[in-house]
Amino acid sequence: MRTFILHTSSLAAMMAAITVPAAAQEAQIPTVVVEADEKAAPVYRFGDPVDSGTTKIDRNSVESRAPGSGDVNEVLKALPTVQFTSRQGRATRAELQDLRPENLSISGGSIYENLFVIDGVGVNSRLDVSGTNPQHYIEGNTAASAQTVWVDSNLVESLTLRDSNVSARYSQFTGGVLEIATRSPGRRFGVETYYGETSPGLAEFRVSDRVRDAITGPLPQEPDYEKHRYGLTIDMPFGDRVRTLLAYNLSDVTVTNYRGANWLKYGDYGLKSRNETVMLKAEADLSANLLLTSQFVWSPYESRSSHANGIDNYVTLNGGGFTGKVGLEGRLGAGSWNLQLSHAFSNNDRDSDRPGTVNVNTGGGSGIDWCSGSSCSLGGPGILEQSQTETGLEGRWEQPLRGGALSAGFQLAYIEGEKGQPYSAAFRHVSTKDYPVIPNEINPNTVCADPAEEAAGTCVTGRYALAQRNDTTAFHTKRDLTSTGLWAEYETDWRGFMVRAGLRYDYETFLGNHNLAPRLSISRDLPWNLNLTVGANRYYGRSFLGYALREDYPGNRIYQRRPTIVGTQRIWSNNWYLTSHSETAGYSNANLATPYSDELTAVLTGRVPLVGGDFRLKGITRNGEDQFASSRATSQVYDRETGGTSTRQIYTITNDGSTRYKGLSLEYVRQLGGHHAITFSANVSHTSSSNISYFDLADDTEYDQTLVYYRGEIRPLLEVTADNQLADYAAPLLLNADWGANWFGGRLRTNVNARWRDGFERIEGTGAKITVGGVRYDVFDTVKFASSFSANLSASLELARTSWGTALLDVRVNNLFNDVLEQDYTSTSQPYQMGRNTWISLKYRY
Repeated sequence: MRTFILHTSSLAAMMAAITVPAAAQEAQIPTVVVEADEKAAPVYRFGDPVDSGTTKIDRNSVESRAPGSGDVNEVLKALPTVQFTSRQGRATRAELQDLRPENLSISGGSIYENLFVIDGVGVNSRLDVSGTNPQHYIEGNTAASAQTVWVDSNLVESLTLRDSNVSARYSQFTGGVLEIATRSPGRRFGVETYYGETSPGLAEFRVSDRVRDAITGPLPQEPDYEKHRYGLTIDMPFGDRVRTLLAYNLSDVTVTNYRGANWLKYGDYGLKSRNETVMLKAEADLSANLLLTSQFVWSPYESRSSHANGIDNYVTLNGGGFTGKVGLEGRLGAGSWNLQLSHAFSNNDRDSDRPGTVNVNTGGGSGIDWCSGSSCSLGGPGILEQSQTETGLEGRWEQPLRGGALSAGFQLAYIEGEKGQPYSAAFRHVSTKDYPVIPNEINPNTVCADPAEEAAGTCVTGRYALAQRNDTTAFHTKRDLTSTGLWAEYETDWRGFMVRAGLRYDYETFLGNHNLAPRLSISRDLPWNLNLTVGANRYYGRSFLGYALREDYPGNRIYQRRPTIVGTQRIWSNNWYLTSHSETAGYSNANLATPYSDELTAVLTGRVPLVGGDFRLKGITRNGEDQFASSRATSQVYDRETGGTSTRQIYTITNDGSTRYKGLSLEYVRQLGGHHAITFSANVSHTSSSNISYFDLADDTEYDQTLVYYRGEIRPLLEVTADNQLADYAAPLLLNADWGANWFGGRLRTNVNARWRDGFERIEGTGAKITVGGVRYDVFDTVKFASSFSANLSASLELARTSWGTALLDVRVNNLFNDVLEQDYTSTSQPYQMGRNTWISLKYRY
């Protein structure tokens, strides 16, 4: 089943077609029976006892609980050990335009340290994806994501989350594992189409109390945007043995942006983001015990950006990529095996409509009227190139052995990361006291020797010439590595204890470390339908190429020129000469250990007496060590091309980072009468981390020997903040509730889910200073962060069910009770948060 675009204008025609009398329809085509699943199931299912950290969400739950945007990661809000950012409700123009999947923290891990797998293919970035400024001259890859490729929720068959007690089959993570299984091709011909949209007419906007108190005048204009989502899926079998699936999805958004004060005459402008997915899958039964699978997923993401103070400065930020694989699955005797060859590519380039800026003064007869300021600019930042390629081979074998089950496998991969930029330049007037711009560069006797300069705007005969050029030097850096993983695991019943013992070996040429990770899970049935599982595990992370790809960053070079005076004419030619040379901050690698996390977990599962339903009580503690962080800057002397020497700062990646996590979660799931299902969960946790980004100093390094004033005492900062909870992705208390229901024989399906995130306190700097004994200290005190609550509603109603197929109306309401989601938000320039907002979609299935 799948999806296609249905615009509102085509609704009437489609409804007319599907409401043709049944007798007439049946005379034209064979009858297709479309059955509704009349049973409502809980959001998810628990894993087996020895797999106590596993949770599986099936397709029905994904369809009922995914938001209108199609971000499948949002479905994981039902799980207690998955944390999302507290900034999620902001309605800034950048947030509204962002179509990337939400970042996740699983069991206290960093958002960069999860393992994402789509149909057995890893989609995890080893590059720097932390950039937030799309106009940055060299770090503007803001469409990048920790998850390099993603798919629309409409394509998802199931989600499997592993937050603890993870099998030895999985590695290269210190957070959690998210496996996304997409739809398999159907054995019968089928088509599914949909179209959905939202806009400010379907939304309300809220502001926090802190913002309302800070704004004395009227509030700024509310955000303006349009979002659409389309899709088409076709299942097409060829005989009994071959099945194919073709799918296309498109999500797009246009957000209205506003010019700066000196550029108002150009009016408002829209910035767009666009995410597509093309998926081709094929399965062939080569024999009764041999299945051939192949698939290709292309999921490019584009986001446009333009600075408000300038013209012709549009850039296109690229994200996403593609994956492809060919696999064989078979059985041999009592054993089963799987072999898979895969390739993945992610593109994080930045394209520029007009690379390089031109900045011209507006006075003195320059004739510049692009803006109303004293100087005007056109053009944007340069082109950036950043990509990652991974080719892998994976095999797995499972075999009964001595009353138990043995499984083993291997993973081989070649990974390549690239970063670079072509040459570009920025032009401006020379600004020195002894060389005034007027009349030297703005002069009616200006003559441009190169006609191409007039088109570029760097010299206009009779008007002006620009005498300074800042070069963006071209560079290209490539780093690669090979990764090898071997694992084995044995599961058996030993004297009433179900034991799963595993060992994993990993080696990557980039770090050069041989890592052994033991995994142990022991489960025991107890009286009263209870089961207790304990586990002890080590997880190793993966290499990070971000520092290595910064090693070749070019220096800064400034060139100037002077005119040739011929009579009264000032003739400007390309006689540029170097006037300044400086090197940017440098980055380098070092001999590093592989980051790892040691875990202890205990889980109690069972039925709830009298009330019914199942529960899971889970405790997890993790200590992460050797995490990547930055060193303090060291000075390096270099020779300037203009003569003499200078110094620059060098940063080296270290293993100084660390994380700590302790969490206790309780989950309860129950089906009520077949038509209703409820799920409740809670998580109490404490998460601390020495650094957030790999380019941050670890706290022990940054704040060593730092003293602050705290509640009347001079104390070491590290001691004062030792018990701080992580500020984001780490709410100390989460409460989740979910109610799914089917009505009228399954023709109406509803879901209501809610999440409450508790507030917390941290010790932070207040911004004040105090002098004690002649020494000035920063003042630290307790800062309170507010709690938040959000509820969501979805309803899917069958409009018509005939032999021609089924038409459905789908409504998704986010923030049902119109709450302010972040009371700590303080921006007055873009103060709004999303209140109640609705997606409306129309679907057709045949």
